[in-house]
Amino acid sequence: MASIVVVSTTLPIEWTLQQITELKTNLISQQLAACVQSTKINSTYSWQGEIVSEDEWRLTIKTSQNRQESLISTLVESHPYDVPQIVHRLEETSPEYSDWVKQQVGE
Repeated sequence: MASIVVVSTTLPIEWTLQQITELKTNLISQQLAACVQSTKINSTYSWQGEIVSEDEWRLTIKTSQNRQESLISTLVESHPYDVPQIVHRLEETSPEYSDWVKQQVGE
């Protein structure tokens, strides 16, 4: 089996679909991501001593191990949250999909 990196982050629901699409397009055009999926979710968490439940955007981003750090740095620099949720994991996939991801990010 081959592998790719999957990065997930959340963004404010106040961001318009156009803003989300621009971010996704920028990540792909900069060859930081091969694919970015977006969906609306509801998150519940503790923040500054209070339980908060709110709608957010979730981005699921596919990239290579070599582009992971650049992608995460870009997300951190442009993220509107004080403490952004940026999580990443190595996922097994088919060699064909892994090769496609690597091609899309310029490897």
